[in-house]
Amino acid sequence: MHEHWANLLLFIGMIFEGEVILILTGILIHQNALHPAETIFIVSVAALMKTVLGYRLGGWIARRFPHSAFLRYVEKKILLLLPRFKERPFWSIFVSKFIYGVNNATLIFAGYMKTNFRMYIRAEVISTIIWLLGFLALGYFFSFAAFSIGNNIRQGVFLILIFIAGFLLLQKFVSFLYDLFEYDKKA
Repeated sequence: MHEHWANLLLFIGMIFEGEVILILTGILIHQNALHPAETIFIVSVAALMKTVLGYRLGGWIARRFPHSAFLRYVEKKILLLLPRFKERPFWSIFVSKFIYGVNNATLIFAGYMKTNFRMYIRAEVISTIIWLLGFLALGYFFSFAAFSIGNNIRQGVFLILIFIAGFLLLQKFVSFLYDLFEYDKKA
């Protein structure tokens, strides 16, 4: 019974916050709380659903509010972060998957900009496979290390929380470096 609730929460969590959910999922797989094959299927379906829903939402926004001042502002901000989105949408979509907090907006923006759907899906599927497997592996192997180092569950959980916080800080730092690199290219 609890596994069904866990799968439902996993599915919903993947749609809104993928990285932390995947790391925690890798930990739960390592602790034998979730079945690996079933879990990978669920997170894959949720990620694909998020991809399609994001694109469709962007298309709906473009039809409903085509000349919105707010959307022009959002467009400028996204193009500041991913300046080559119009020239190289495949790579912009691909890279956005690995910049914490940017992918959801990029999915919607791609639909808003009416990016070629086949190219969009290809970029998303390739980046999602790498992203899913990478973050699940991070959670799995860190769980192994945390519970090997810690003598009890409390130490293991504490080490996992430190890992997640460190990971989020690392993601912010990588995003900052990416922004700095793109800014230098424009100058």
